[in-house]
Amino acid sequence: MEAGSKKEYSISAAGLKWIAVITMMIDHFAAAVYRQLGIYDSTVYDLMRAIGRIAFPIYCFLLVEGFCHTRSVRNYIRNCFLFAIFSEIPFDLAIFGCVYYPWGQNVFFTLAIGLCALWVLDQFKGQYTIRDLLIKAAVIVLFAYLGQTLEVDYHWRGILFIILFYYCRNLEKWKRNMIGACAFATYELTAPLAFIPIQFYNGKRGKQNKYLFYAIYPIHLLIYGLIRMYLEQAG
Repeated sequence: MEAGSKKEYSISAAGLKWIAVITMMIDHFAAAVYRQLGIYDSTVYDLMRAIGRIAFPIYCFLLVEGFCHTRSVRNYIRNCFLFAIFSEIPFDLAIFGCVYYPWGQNVFFTLAIGLCALWVLDQFKGQYTIRDLLIKAAVIVLFAYLGQTLEVDYHWRGILFIILFYYCRNLEKWKRNMIGACAFATYELTAPLAFIPIQFYNGKRGKQNKYLFYAIYPIHLLIYGLIRMYLEQAG
């Protein structure tokens, strides 16, 4: 780099994950704990939930990045399903206030189902006959229906958002992010803010422990869930 030149600001995958984790934890704190506090204020609550909307687009983006670069898609899918199972009781405790709530599943199920959809669609990569296009459309509808039927986080939209990232991944960065921002804006107004840090993604992994990021999800939900139980009993 020449003397006096400016260093371009960029964010690694690790940096994006921390942004997603922090905003997610703020969102879950509002949903699980803040509503139970005596200092509850609807404006503060809505603000925390709005901040939390930044997390999911980043997770979808990184999921597709991981899918395209992983050495083993099967292991990737396996890990997502395992942590979905591990996280379900903590998720139900934190968000719904009970050990088992069948009408809402945690976001790891969304990511795992989305990964399965990508794996199937990837088998038809570069194939554009009418038959192949019809099969791809059927796959997309099937997995979106599965997400809706199982009532995973973000339902059918979550699966479609993941697939959208997959098909936009080779576009110019600004085009990909504009499409993503417009798509998410139809569902959650503050979600497009996620595309600001995504715009600065440098394509590098960064320093991270992937299992730490996996584990943060069920651990923080369990903590929030236990706090919620205590506050509800104390109240």
